[in-house]
This record gives sequence, C-alpha cells and structure tokens, in this order.
Amino acid sequence: MNKTNLLVALFLTATTIMIFNYFNNKNQQKMQPAGVPAQVLPGQSYKVPTAQDLARPINTEIDFIDKKMTQKEDIKEVETGLYNVSFSNYGGIISNISFKKFLGKNKTPLRTIQPVSFYQREEGAFLIALDEKTPYFYKFAEVKDLGDQKTVLYQAQTENWIINKTYFLNDNNYKIDILLDFVPKLEQDKNLNSVRSRIFFPAPFIGEVTDDKISAFSSSIGGQNIDIINANNLDSAWVAPAIFGAQDKYFAHCLVADTNNYVQRAMFKKVGNKLYPVLEGPEIKEKSEYKISFYIGPKLVDDLGSVDQRLEELLSFGWLSWLCKLLLAFLNLIVSYVKNYGLAIIILTFLIKIPFTPLTMWGRKKMEAYQKHQPAIGRIRTKFKDDLRRQQEEIVRYHKEHNLSPTSTISGCLPLVIQMPILFALYRVLNGYLSLYQAPLFGWITDLSSKDPYYVLPILMGGSMILQQLMAPVTDSKQKVMMLFMPVVFTAIFINFPAGLVLYWLTNNLLTVGEDYLRKKIVG
Repeated sequence: MNKTNLLVALFLTATTIMIFNYFNNKNQQKMQPAGVPAQVLPGQSYKVPTAQDLARPINTEIDFIDKKMTQKEDIKEVETGLYNVSFSNYGGIISNISFKKFLGKNKTPLRTIQPVSFYQREEGAFLIALDEKTPYFYKFAEVKDLGDQKTVLYQAQTENWIINKTYFLNDNNYKIDILLDFVPKLEQDKNLNSVRSRIFFPAPFIGEVTDDKISAFSSSIGGQNIDIINANNLDSAWVAPAIFGAQDKYFAHCLVADTNNYVQRAMFKKVGNKLYPVLEGPEIKEKSEYKISFYIGPKLVDDLGSVDQRLEELLSFGWLSWLCKLLLAFLNLIVSYVKNYGLAIIILTFLIKIPFTPLTMWGRKKMEAYQKHQPAIGRIRTKFKDDLRRQQEEIVRYHKEHNLSPTSTISGCLPLVIQMPILFALYRVLNGYLSLYQAPLFGWITDLSSKDPYYVLPILMGGSMILQQLMAPVTDSKQKVMMLFMPVVFTAIFINFPAGLVLYWLTNNLLTVGEDYLRKKIVG
C-alpha cells in the first residue's frame, strides 16, 4: 500500500468513527436520566454531587417506618437444582443462599449471602428502600413451582403505596429475576405523593477464604465490556449501567438486565469492610412495574456464559480467552473420567507436553552440540578481546569451519517460547478457579487452591529444576552458577502459590527431565 492509499484509508476510518460516535452519543443523550449532569452519558461514572450541586445526590441511608421489632421473623426455604435460598419477612429479603455443587472446609455448601439480624437490617440482600420512610416488615404471599422456575412473592405497604416484590429462581442457571410492582392504594387520588425506590444488595462474602478480596465492576458505555473499578473511585456514581455489581475470588453478584429501565443511577455503599451496590430507580407517580435480573453465582465459564456472555470477562482471561476456555474444557473433560482435579492437572500437562516432545528434543540436542564448542569460542574472545572486529571475524570463521549456527544457542529455548502462551493460559485458568477450592490431590494436599501446608510440592519443584539444569551441559562457570540459582528463585516465588499451579510446574519439569533421559539413552 502506497502513502496516498494509506492516508485515504486513515481518513475514511477516522470519518467513520466520528460519524458513529456522533449518532451513538446522540442516541445515548436521548436516554439521559433525570438528576444527572448533562455531559454524563449512560454507562459513564461521575463524582457524586453534594447537596449544593444541581444534580441530586444518591441517598444511601435508610429510614425505616418500623423502628421496633413488632413481628417475629419468618423464614421460607426454597430449593432449586443449583442452590438453596432462604427468604425473610424482615425486608422481604434473601437472608441466605448456599450453592449445592461447591463445598467449603466443613463439607457444607458455600454461602455468599449471610443472615443479618434485625439490628443489621440495612444490610439485607435485595432490600427495597424508599426516599420516604421504608417498610421493613413484609407479608409473605405465596411460593409457586413453575417447573424449571420457582417464584416467591412478598408484599409491604406504606401510607400511599402497596409494594409487591416477586423473586423468580431458575433451576438451570444462576440468574435471579426480581419483579417490582408499585401500586397506589387509591388509584384516583390526584394528590398522591410520588415515590422513588432503591435496591441494595451485598457483594459476595465467604468468610472461610482467607485471601478473599472484593472488587467492584461496571459495564462500559453500551454494555459491551466490563470495567473493574478502582477502589479509590467507589465514591462515584454510574448512570444507567448495563452491568453493575461486585465480585470476590470465586463468586459474583451483579445486575445483568433491566427490562423496563428501572436503574437510573448506581453507586456503592461501604459498611465496614463490606460493599453494597445500590441501584436507584425512577420517580414513580402511578402504578408501575419493573423487572430486573441479577447474576448470583460462581465465576465459571459455563455458568457465567449461560446468563450473559459478557460476564466471562470477570475471569480475567484477557487476550488468551479462547485458549483458556479450550484448556478448561479439556480439564473438565478429564475430571469427568478421573474424578480428581489433581490427577486431571497431571494428565493435562502430559497432553500439552507430548506434541512438543520432538521439537524439544531437537532443540536441546542442537543447543548441547553448540555448547561443546563454547570453550574454543571463549578462547577466541579472550585472545582478541582488544580487537572486537577481529574477534567477530574469527568467531564467524570458526562457525563456518565447524558448520555451526549462532541461533543454536537459542534452539533449546524455542519449544518453551512456543509453549509460553499455553503455560500462561493454564496459569490464568488454575489461579482462582473455583472447582479447585477444597479439591484434594492425595495425602496432605486437601485443597488445590491453597498453598502446600508443608511446602513439599514447591521444594520438589525446585529440586526438579536443579535436576533439569544438571542434565544440560553448561561449560561457562558463570552461566552454571546462574542456572543453579534460578531454582532457588523459582522455589521462593512458588512457595505460596496454589498447590494446583505448583503441581502443574512440577509435572512439566519432570516431563522435561524424562525427555532428556529418553533422548540421551535411546536417541543419543
């Protein structure tokens, strides 16, 4: 392509982008929610205004009508194919959710929503708060079994409004739909006061995971990507986000769909070390109905993708996403046969290593052959150390006389370079993968997601690296020291890594040692 064609192509590309952005922004401005600075578009964040600003601040405080405990708590248990849910008439909230497929340290299902007391009522999951005083005591109406879906209905009243809150629980995925129905008590009342509601729900929290970290996320404009929110920006507000919520190491709680455009703005409320996404609805002046969908479940590819494929970005696979998903599929396929994730990791390492074995053997053989000439090349460098031009000429001549290629020095690294994307992808897959949590290997390794409690695997891994280096002839003394120092460094790095990751590297190193032995004893 000549310069003229390149300039024309760049001009047309820039023009197309400008036209697209113009009409895209124009369409987004039509959806501008009330009470938001004019320059802020749906999906964007802005600094939360103060009471003196033109834009109305979001109210994160709750003032309850019911100041005292006047009713006994009534818990309703509902079971689906994937989880058990407890509902409370205190706020009409989900008071507990436990996941059947994922067991904790005491071999009971993991929970991401914990019960709260009457005095912690502001921390209820899916609590509906009003700008006026909020009703706390709800009346249970009914539970319906619709086959692959169950519904739970609660009702509360204010002076002027009846609030119906219906939960839809799916048997086959982790999406929970909530239908909000605001009904004026007197439909012909012209003096009816308007009402504005907010939904509070908690970030996932698993107390037994010691290194668990909570982070917030939101969709970008158009909802095509998910952005992890910096902890310093949690005081901002987001305008009509498509996806909005929080995650920990293994689970995510978030808004995923808003059928009737309920969410006008959203922000986060911090209570101690806990985080609560807050969704603010529109001003309601008449009978209104809104359906909002949430993902409340594990961060696993199939489960996230079955509800919304955009959620797969929470796994942080990055540009190697396709390869990570392929490796995950293989890993889960192996587990379906061997029933042990530790054994599956070993088998997967074999399957990854085998195709590269001929290339690895060829590369290391070329490198070792070149290493035999290093003493002679070293003497040339010493002899002509004061004449670099002559030194280079003599080295080139030596290469030609002995039919050597300078690239032979890196031939042994070529297989590793080719495998690096696979190694990196597998690292991303195994680091923080929920199915490894509390998954045993054997003996003392009872949790592949945690470090080896006795550091046996990291030490064995370091030993396998030393054995690997000893089998590779290195004539340069400085290089020998460096090669033997590397296992110490890697052992120190891996000593606190999850046992599943260390197991992978240990297996990979042992297979490399086996390749060398096979080549030297059989191939020669």
